[in-house]
Amino acid sequence: MTETNITEFDLIFLSYDEPNAEKNWADLVGKAPWAKRVHGVKGFDAAHRACAEQSETDWFITVDGDNTVRKEFFDITVNVDAATNPRQCFSWNGLNSINGLCYGNGGLKLWSKQFVLSMNTHENADDPRKSVDFCWEQDYRQMYHTYSDVWNSSSPYQAFRVGFREGVKLSLNRGDRVSAEMMKTVLHPVNLRNLKIWSTVGAHVENGLWAIYGTRMGWYEMCNPEWDHTVVRDYDWFQNFWTEIKARQPNLQQEVADLGEKIALYSKIKLPILDEMASAFFRETMELRNE
Repeated sequence: MTETNITEFDLIFLSYDEPNAEKNWADLVGKAPWAKRVHGVKGFDAAHRACAEQSETDWFITVDGDNTVRKEFFDITVNVDAATNPRQCFSWNGLNSINGLCYGNGGLKLWSKQFVLSMNTHENADDPRKSVDFCWEQDYRQMYHTYSDVWNSSSPYQAFRVGFREGVKLSLNRGDRVSAEMMKTVLHPVNLRNLKIWSTVGAHVENGLWAIYGTRMGWYEMCNPEWDHTVVRDYDWFQNFWTEIKARQPNLQQEVADLGEKIALYSKIKLPILDEMASAFFRETMELRNE
């Protein structure tokens, strides 16, 4: 295998409706003037296929619309074993600006075109386990280092939606549904930790409480075995759902507390309520831990 500098691959900024997308796009172009962009393609699978079709290299990097790339990313090299395994995806960690978590959610990804053009996930899923995420694909490789920052609370809707999605995805066990009473023992310990943090940390950040609210609501819905969790891949469903929520003007503090009690009732997992000071303290501590 040969080491290839990351700048040898096409770099594609992938945006849909993120309120901070233009700001982040300008930041990326300032660091990488060769960057390309795919915008407004509906559907997770479809959007990534559009990136593959635009790429002029056999491997390409995607930068999500809520992401800013750290300069040191452009100095790294990577082994792409295209000869023996042409279907791969490398994912690097992104540092979450709301709660300090640092994992593959929202991070930079290096895809082989063959991987993307042959995968069927989200709206094109041929396996229920692939209906809401890419990360359970066989050739998906999670890397250790962190090379981007994820800014996903620029509006109440953005924060709520990302929280709701994580509340759903982190409640799954490698894509499979888990009964509420088994979540405490069956979910991967790191996923359960991340789920708890998404559900409690963020009150110190503008719109952070919306992310907490969304996470708890998504988690609570997952406690209902009859609820169809695949709706989180549907942009139109989310927009309609959000319209309903905004219309009733929820009391976030109270509803966050109420959802915590309901989750504890079904899963026996208790969730604290952190004030702004405690939330900021935890966020800073998590960032130190990620160094």
